Amino acid sequence: MPEDALSLLPERLELPRGRAALPESEVAASQRGRILQAVSDEVAHAGFAGATVTGITRRARVSRTTFYRCFSDKEEAFAAAHETISEQLVQFIRDQGVTLDDAAWEQRIELGVRGLAACLEARPTFARSFVVEIHAAGERLRRQRDVVVERHARSLARVAELAAASGADVRVPTELEVVGAIGAAEELVAREIRRTPPRRRLRLSAIVPPVVSIQTSLLRPV
Repeated sequence: MPEDALSLLPERLELPRGRAALPESEVAASQRGRILQAVSDEVAHAGFAGATVTGITRRARVSRTTFYRCFSDKEEAFAAAHETISEQLVQFIRDQGVTLDDAAWEQRIELGVRGLAACLEARPTFARSFVVEIHAAGERLRRQRDVVVERHARSLARVAELAAASGADVRVPTELEVVGAIGAAEELVAREIRRTPPRRRLRLSAIVPPVVSIQTSLLRPV
């Protein structure tokens, strides 16, 4: 299910009483996961510029000492959260068409786009933090975002390559073309997020047809 596809928290969400009996690694993983979730929530609520370590530790229910034992500052924590969610999202989108024949490239694209929209709708704080606020988070996060865009682009190119190898009538796009297509999809998603008040439910169904159209058109032979 999309709502289960993205998570920053370990399986053990709460530390029970008698936590000293738990392995130290489990305690540390729980604390780190709560910090990663908290930095996403804090950035979504206050914006990256307005997010503070105090706000993050309050949301995570950890001490400042614990925070600084895990991360040097909010930027490092935000970068770790973004990297974790980005890896999960790329893998989830790839998995959507895994049961389809390689020649069914149009269905693969549509399933991937619908999966992306469903994941972000189910996790609106991730959507606001990692699609919109990441642009205000400094050069390190911009470079990291570029890497993620390139990974999505390679996945789209791979769909075309597999389809072509199976004998389908498909065009394999250039690197710049697939990066442009992914960038267009991200901008449409960001536009919907910016237009949605924080307390309103995020709906991304409107972006699915145009994104699918852009990506399938790119792969159709001229």
